Parts: sequence; C-alpha cells; structure tokens
Amino acid sequence: MGRAGLCRGVRGTLLRLQVSSITNWQMLAGKSLACFTSVVCVVTFLIGVGMAFGMRPKDPLLLCLAVVCVACCFVGVTMLMAVWGRTEEAVSGAAWAVGMVFSMIGGGMVPLAFLPKFMAGISHISPFKWAILSLEGAIWREFTFAEMLVPCGVLLAIGAVTFALGQA
Repeated sequence: MGRAGLCRGVRGTLLRLQVSSITNWQMLAGKSLACFTSVVCVVTFLIGVGMAFGMRPKDPLLLCLAVVCVACCFVGVTMLMAVWGRTEEAVSGAAWAVGMVFSMIGGGMVPLAFLPKFMAGISHISPFKWAILSLEGAIWREFTFAEMLVPCGVLLAIGAVTFALGQA
C-alpha cells in the first residue's frame, strides 16, 4: 500500500497535516511535544504508583530532571524509529524489536548486576540503562547533581543524535 493509501486507510491525519498550512517544522514540533508529554505522563504515573506503595524519592528535583532527560531521549529514539519503515506495521515491528533488545541489554528485564560481565560494556549503548540509572539515582541511590550529569547527559546526547538522524 502506498503512502497516500496508508494515510487514507488508517486515519488520514498525516495527509491532513501535509495539506494544511503548517510547516514541516511545526508538524515535527507537534509530534515531538506529543511524544514528550506521553513519556512524562507514563513515567509520572509509574512513580505515582510506586509512591502509593511507599516509595519516597530521595531528591524530587533530581527526579524531575531525570524524567525530563528520559523523555527527551525517547522522543529522539521515537523520531528515528518512525522513519525506518514505509508502513505503520513495519515501523511498529522494528520499534518493538529494537526496544526489546535495548531493554534486555539495558537492565529493563534483568537487573544489570545479574547479567554476565561482558554485558556491562554492551549495556552502555542502551538508552534503557541510562534511563534506569538516572531514575534510580534520584529515587534511591541518592545521587548528587554532579553524579546525575553523566546519565542525564548520555540520555540527552542519545536523544539529540537519534532525533537528528530521524530528520536526515
């Protein structure tokens, strides 16, 4: 199915956006803001559930910083994944596959402490590792602001690079 057929067959929102008077930059900003908001809402909801069961973040300000950095990272990753396929199904399948691998090597399925030693080096490429580390740093590891700079910086760098690659 061609691109226009996909637009008409699924929801038609992309086609309507393309023929509207907004620029590509405005469309990209809107999609990015929607993704950012979704990530922040999901992470905030999960933190709220944790707090309902007794979790108390050690530093709420650092936790806010971590949440923003995680959201920025995954906006970039999402923008890159969005251009990988010609159909919604292709992009969805590729995103699930890549996300699953990143989650497995980044400590999302098994804590990094329990993975084989060789996985420690490989885990550095996973945005999930850095997201988990930044959130843990603010919730229970009692990271200082200086200690938060590494995971947050890596998250922002991954986000910027993948966002830029998604636009190329």
